[in-house]
Amino acid sequence: IITLILLCFFLRKILFFIILSAWTLTSCEKDTGTETVNVPIGFSNNITTATKAGDINNDNLTSIGVFASLTHGNFDTTVSTPNFMYNQLVEKKNGTWQYTPLKYWPNNDSDKISFFAYAPHNATGVTPSNAIQKGYPSFTYTTPTAEADQVDLLAATPIINQNGGSVDFKMQHALTKVVFNVKSNDDITGKVITAFSITGAKSGTLAFHVPANDDDKGFGWTYPSTVTAETFTATTKSLSVPDKSTPEEAMLCTYFLLPTNIGNTFNITYTYIGIKGTQTVTLTNQPLPSLDKWLSGAFVSYTIGIDKKVVTATTESHPTWGNGGQGSVDGTIN
Repeated sequence: IITLILLCFFLRKILFFIILSAWTLTSCEKDTGTETVNVPIGFSNNITTATKAGDINNDNLTSIGVFASLTHGNFDTTVSTPNFMYNQLVEKKNGTWQYTPLKYWPNNDSDKISFFAYAPHNATGVTPSNAIQKGYPSFTYTTPTAEADQVDLLAATPIINQNGGSVDFKMQHALTKVVFNVKSNDDITGKVITAFSITGAKSGTLAFHVPANDDDKGFGWTYPSTVTAETFTATTKSLSVPDKSTPEEAMLCTYFLLPTNIGNTFNITYTYIGIKGTQTVTLTNQPLPSLDKWLSGAFVSYTIGIDKKVVTATTESHPTWGNGGQGSVDGTIN
């Protein structure tokens, strides 16, 4: 009996080592017979450099929202969903881009991952498409009504059907940057802007797609058939208008608005010192020129010239955002 017990014990030990060896070989080898190394997915990103206050640039971009689809074969709009990452927070810490839980590239060469991204992560007004939506991800953006709450929203050109390397997002401005400046058009001094607002589209939907060419950003905006208008209020409550003899204009406000030319007008209230003392002028639904320049990534500035009881608006379209070029922010996963 003792001999039988010892024999069973040794047989169990031998069987354990056989199973362990088989498991080790299976987990360390691919179908090709080479050793498998679990490679973490790391992020770096290229964004369009901006130089004006309030813009997102290489130095102050700290978070990205990422969607990713894992597919057996290439991305398929009829079945693919963001099943690998859904609005994943990727944030910059100590100069590197990090996220949790850490995920890895597929060991099967036929498996692919497609990536889509926007920034900042969970920006105010962003509502992502749901996690089971098939095809390209999208999000609805409702622009905050106060100038101070608006953000320079970015979106990335999609990266499709990857199986290795570093995910190098090219982040681009998704909204139109609109700057208003003021100057005096007559000899009356002491003009002061006390209120300013602009009316425009309240919300739209950004959907990603595969770029058709090098000039295609890989995303586009759509709007409801009936666009809901919203009034966006400037922060400035009291801004002195430069006298006519002063060549410099005064910057009134900076908006980041949806790139549509539907229904954009401005409202302004200002005071001036007249013969009968302080006079207040309020003008509403004033038209804006050259609305066709409101495109994703466009930078459009307006100069409002103020006479005693009349305002005029002129516009300038800037070819590059803040006269910047492209810059890169590189990071690795810790």
